[in-house]
Amino acid sequence: MEVDRILNELKKTNLYRKLRTIEKAEGVYVYINGKRFINFSSNDYLNLAFDRKIAARHAECVKTWGTGSGAARLVTGNFSIHEKLEKKLAEIKKTETALLFTCGYMANLGILSSLLGDGDAIFSDQLNHASLIDGCRLSKAEVFIYKHKDPDHLKKLLKAHRNRFKTVAIVTDSVFSMDGDIAPLDELLKLANDYDAYLIVDDAHATGVIGYSSFDFFNQKPSEKTLIMGTLGKAVGTFGAFVASSKPLREFFINRARTFIFTTAIPPYLACATLENLKYVKTRMKKLQENIRLLSRLINVKSQTAIFPFIVGDAGTAVELSEKLFERGFIIPAIRPPTVPEGTSRLRITVSAGHSKEEIEKLANTISELI
Repeated sequence: MEVDRILNELKKTNLYRKLRTIEKAEGVYVYINGKRFINFSSNDYLNLAFDRKIAARHAECVKTWGTGSGAARLVTGNFSIHEKLEKKLAEIKKTETALLFTCGYMANLGILSSLLGDGDAIFSDQLNHASLIDGCRLSKAEVFIYKHKDPDHLKKLLKAHRNRFKTVAIVTDSVFSMDGDIAPLDELLKLANDYDAYLIVDDAHATGVIGYSSFDFFNQKPSEKTLIMGTLGKAVGTFGAFVASSKPLREFFINRARTFIFTTAIPPYLACATLENLKYVKTRMKKLQENIRLLSRLINVKSQTAIFPFIVGDAGTAVELSEKLFERGFIIPAIRPPTVPEGTSRLRITVSAGHSKEEIEKLANTISELI
């Protein structure tokens, strides 16, 4: 059977994956088989997802709005609290407006497949997230891959090919999810303006980490042809996603983005809970940045974001190190191909505003012992 053959091959090459059951979570701690572990792999960068004091306030959201939305936004699933949150998200991203989607993957698929098509072109960073890659493929536009974070290479491609296409877009993560490095958005924005291109930015791992928006990091303001996709399930600590853009683009996606039109709206209580969580972002960003600097110094992996790629090379070594850390009470899964290129298997360490100095030091000391 083909399925069995593939699974056996994955096991032989240390690429087999399996789910790990978590019984409960408390802040930066998770419990497995009754044992407590320190979680250094979550995207809950501001420690908002499992904050019991804040969660108690969310109970009022459930009491007011119920637990579901009942329909897609264009049917009867459009609530005032959705629009209130969209207004706040647009304010944060410094755009005219925003539109909620169910998750970041659906948002990226929706905006790329509706905005671009046959006869158009996409210029995509070499290390973009899978959702952007799949969105590019679904759009049926011609795709040009530029070298990772290389504006000079992108400029050469634009200069050589821009005139052949009516609509073009430059597509990039702002913070790359596996390496934690930051795209040169100031240079990309200039190229987008120079070549009359849309700039589509995935801000999933930047929101609440390097600022309310990645454009804050560069002291830049988005243009009318800038689209910023952001998620709510990472630093913001709830669930869902959004696209911040101009008003005409919002109306366009309401009418053309299939992943918006044909998907049940996020529950309105989640919109309410998100507005509550956003009140804590500014102060917790400061604590997160302190922890980023501390971990960077202790494990000698430089990062300006919450993501630290501890590269070990082959998949087997990464799995072994992850398992040894698990035995010592840390949750840090191994990241292997095809998520990352061959030969770059790693531990993807993520730090949170909720980690204490002692916990970060304990992790650094344990890694030093194990290697």
